[in-house]
Amino acid sequence: MCNTESVELETVHGDEAVWLKQTIQRHVDLTGSHKARQVVRDFAEWLPKFVKVFPTEYKRILEEEEKAAAKLAADESVSGSASGSESDKTIEAAESQEAANGRKSGDATAPANDLVDIEDALVDEALLSDRFKKLDKLRGFVKYKRRGDKYRNARKRVNDWDEISARQTKAQLQVQAARCIDCGIPFCQSDADGCPIGNVIPKWNELVYKNQWREAFNRLMATNNFPEFTGRVCPAPCEGACVAGISELPVAIKSIEAAIIDHAWEMGWMQPVVPATRTGMKVAIVGSGPAGLSAADQLNSIGHSVTVFEREDRVGGLLTYGIPNMKLDKRLVHRRVDKMEKEGVQFVTNAHVGVTHSAAELHANYDAVLLATGATWPRDLSIEGRHQLSGIHFAMEYLTGNTKSVLGGKSDESSKKMISAEGKRVVVIGGGDTGNDCIGTAVRQGAASVVNFELLPQPPKQRAADNPWPQFPRVYRVDYGHEEVISRWGKDPREYSISAKRFVGGNDQQLEGIETVRVAWTKNSETGQWSMAEVPGSEEFHKADLVFLAMGFLGPENKVIEELAVKQGPRSNIQTPEGSYRTTVDKVFAAGDCRRGQSLVVWGINEGRQAAREIDQYLQKSAGSHLPVSGGVVPRTVSVIPTAASVAPRQVAADQQFAVAA
Repeated sequence: MCNTESVELETVHGDEAVWLKQTIQRHVDLTGSHKARQVVRDFAEWLPKFVKVFPTEYKRILEEEEKAAAKLAADESVSGSASGSESDKTIEAAESQEAANGRKSGDATAPANDLVDIEDALVDEALLSDRFKKLDKLRGFVKYKRRGDKYRNARKRVNDWDEISARQTKAQLQVQAARCIDCGIPFCQSDADGCPIGNVIPKWNELVYKNQWREAFNRLMATNNFPEFTGRVCPAPCEGACVAGISELPVAIKSIEAAIIDHAWEMGWMQPVVPATRTGMKVAIVGSGPAGLSAADQLNSIGHSVTVFEREDRVGGLLTYGIPNMKLDKRLVHRRVDKMEKEGVQFVTNAHVGVTHSAAELHANYDAVLLATGATWPRDLSIEGRHQLSGIHFAMEYLTGNTKSVLGGKSDESSKKMISAEGKRVVVIGGGDTGNDCIGTAVRQGAASVVNFELLPQPPKQRAADNPWPQFPRVYRVDYGHEEVISRWGKDPREYSISAKRFVGGNDQQLEGIETVRVAWTKNSETGQWSMAEVPGSEEFHKADLVFLAMGFLGPENKVIEELAVKQGPRSNIQTPEGSYRTTVDKVFAAGDCRRGQSLVVWGINEGRQAAREIDQYLQKSAGSHLPVSGGVVPRTVSVIPTAASVAPRQVAADQQFAVAA
């Protein structure tokens, strides 16, 4: 898997061939490898099979250096003088200064410095623009620091529901894009550990570095329907798999992605594109979350008529009500939905298929049905007091009500039904993004205190031995909600290795607190499995007026599934064959969390895109589709064309030619 847009594949010859043979011979000497010995013996036969992977940017730099060296040698030959002493002194002085500042490339003894350089603190836009002209793309990951989008001041941002992040300038992002290495195998775009939708990240990083923002936008939109969402809420597995992250901090890919699409909207490049023709085929999509919206966008783009059914009063699913406004501004979601409506997608809100709308009617009236209902069945905590006391709520109930209130205003009916943490002692049980969102919401509502229980132990600050690159780094992080609690009360809200045993309430059946016990985790050295045991004598009582359960989700809700008699797997997810999105019911497909289980927004987008491709193949009754697979690639179909109809069957078989049809 090589990214041929950023590397060239060349043959090995000359001095490189000599070095290659010597290297293989050394391998033979050290290991006794039979295969390597065979390669050395028949090296002339094996040599054409070797391929040199040459990063294009690196090759360009080498060629420029060779030309510069040749020109310098020619100049010296003509003048007959020694190299300019003043220039040498200037270079030596610059190198000495770099070494003194601990910034010289490859200086292993340079002290680490977490402070911001004063020269970086005082730069303005004009200076950064000038600095871009001198950017070193070849060694950018060494020379330039990682710089992601910063959060706004924690003490100030808790007073509003505006986005928490402050964006960078274009010039700052060009510096960051210069850190992207021309790696032969970009793990950042691998769906195994990197980007599930196969974003061609090195390509649009390079285009941003070159200040070619329109081209970067085109490249990004070829793989991702909604980069304004993923650029804000995705945990960025691509950065965890970044090759630069092996020895340095990874490139701030997420920040660059968000900047590209934000700039596109500002420039007016995001205009509605209505299909020139319609196929006459109708598709019903149940659910308007990331999977449903991406599938609708894809299917509509090639002319199918798409209707999206959403059970809530606003379109967006998880994007609208599952993620708080300070993390994803709902104006961005509404803006995208408006664009899709202008392109021909129809949205039906307050349509709970299986409850208020018949799933059987959808199945009868549409040519295909896609279930993209998400995994909204929350995991409960069935301990004493759970169902007897008031004040214990699922996280999504809390977040949904608050977002409705924020969008509707204080006079809205939803504000009266909203769960408010104002003046209350809040405990959030469960970590992850949902738990953190509950923390940030409670702080903004004016909670008296916020504590977060996590059953698992505190993660390490660096990758553990069983969490190597390029896996997503399971390390200790301080997210926006944690930072806001620290800024207000001076302490991280998280309590690790703690288990809730009993909810305690008064005579009025109102929650008063939680009895807990500490737990210890041990790993079996033989099986590698972890086991948990309660620590004797570690019982505690935590006062609480409100508890929010953020312990994940068990699977999809069953109303529409039961009505359509769609088969479910052992974990209650909708069952489909491996590599397919087709369910056990004819013309019914599934995508997103309802099929794969609780996951990321970016995985939902990928599921929707690939389900749309399979639905298109089904509707067209063809193995081909003009919709792309992961990475924005549209596969070509191959058909067999005989050379002549009159040739004998055996001759036809021998002389068949293969033609590639788009």
